[in-house]
Amino acid sequence: MEVHVNRNTGPLGGLSSIKVNVNGEAQGKLKNNDVFIAAAPEDTAEITVNQSFFYSNSLTVNDGDQVEVTLNKKYSPLFVVGLLGIILGGLTKAILFHAVGLICLLIVLTIGAKNWFIIKKR
Repeated sequence: MEVHVNRNTGPLGGLSSIKVNVNGEAQGKLKNNDVFIAAAPEDTAEITVNQSFFYSNSLTVNDGDQVEVTLNKKYSPLFVVGLLGIILGGLTKAILFHAVGLICLLIVLTIGAKNWFIIKKR
């Protein structure tokens, strides 16, 4: 069985490669705008992806399916605001920027890390 996995995460998610896991085993890595052909001996398989501590939910795929990996649009803005808050807090010495940045990053790391990537069939 072969499944084509396409990565379309944009500039925010494109800094490093993501691991493609088929039935719990790592099969390869995907760079941004890259296509990976995942193989499994069965007719169906469970596919997940991860990058460091950011994960996706699993998706059941069949032979010949086209799968696309994207970023979860709910958590990407919080990540950017968190990073900007930390940077601006360091530049201006304003504690409010640090607090907002840390809160946003904590939300992303606790709630968004398990659902950072979205896998869907095309």
